[in-house]
Amino acid sequence: MDSIETSAAKFSSDYFFHYLLHHCDEVRNLFVSHLSNHPILNTELTVADFYQRKENAKKRILDVAVVDDQGYYYDLEMQNGDINRSEMIRFFNYASLLLDSQINKGKDYNVKTVKTLIIYTGKPIRDFEHFEHRFELIDSDYLIKLKDGPIEIEILQIERMEELGMEVVNNDQFYRIVHMFSKNEDFIDHHDDQLYTLVLDHYNKYLNSDEYIANLQIERDRRAYHTGMIQSRKEGVEEGKILGKQEGIEEGKILGKQEGIEEGKIIGKQEGIEEGKIIGKQVGIEEGKIIGKQKGIEEGMIIGKQEGIEEGMLKAKRDYILMLFRKEFPYEDTRFLENLSIEQYDAIMKLLSENGNLEQIYEVCHIFL
Repeated sequence: MDSIETSAAKFSSDYFFHYLLHHCDEVRNLFVSHLSNHPILNTELTVADFYQRKENAKKRILDVAVVDDQGYYYDLEMQNGDINRSEMIRFFNYASLLLDSQINKGKDYNVKTVKTLIIYTGKPIRDFEHFEHRFELIDSDYLIKLKDGPIEIEILQIERMEELGMEVVNNDQFYRIVHMFSKNEDFIDHHDDQLYTLVLDHYNKYLNSDEYIANLQIERDRRAYHTGMIQSRKEGVEEGKILGKQEGIEEGKILGKQEGIEEGKIIGKQEGIEEGKIIGKQVGIEEGKIIGKQKGIEEGMIIGKQEGIEEGMLKAKRDYILMLFRKEFPYEDTRFLENLSIEQYDAIMKLLSENGNLEQIYEVCHIFL
């Protein structure tokens, strides 16, 4: 795994990609022009944070939602991790949310196609053997593509980029910029390309920006959370082994004693039915009382210890949430965070790790402004 500094500072990281598209209109327009079927005069960022994140403790998704001068919506994303089925579903889900945003504005379903660009730096997707792959609605039997379909997704696999050849890369500005993400800091000089130079300038500014410092903290918090989860899981396994062993010993003692009682009853019956009945009944009563009491004590210890563990985990989560909340919202009252459930603390952790807003946190706590 890369270090925290490396993860946040990589040229090909989703952190810098997010920064670049927020600060460089030229690159944003270039990427949208690649997807669009019409000339692009300008683009604007639109709110991407309305997505309901479902990544648990994973790093927040830094996609960039864009609208062009003709009202078409685009979703642009740098994907560093491997693409599997769940990631593909997420891509379609985000595009669907942009469709839904248009429907809510226009109050009908006559909306424009949403186009998504995924620049993918991970290992090539299985059975996807080319650099560029496009996904649209199509009749698989007759290979008929739906005209003006609702969603189009294009994935560029950086590790397959050699398929283009350097002549194509050097002669096409879009591919030159995309190629930069395959090289990290080992760039090929393009002194005659002003946009290429502009991107490098933005990268140097990013490394000296407040956004970079914030991304370092996000990466630290994310890794600290994961480390805590791993350690808690290990401790849970060890405690489970100890408790399991204790329960095994106790059950063995009980079973052994029961078997002894049964054998004693048989022997007693053989020695004398009447005497065995009297002795067996007396012993059974006394031993039953002892066994019942012992079992009650053991079960009480187990339940008490489990409740103690759960209470300790709840307190640790509460303290960690309070620390993160005060860091994110230093002037907000934290008393409403004092007595929440584990599920609520987990939901707030997810929102804080994904830059959720204060209203969303209040909603988790059932506090409505």
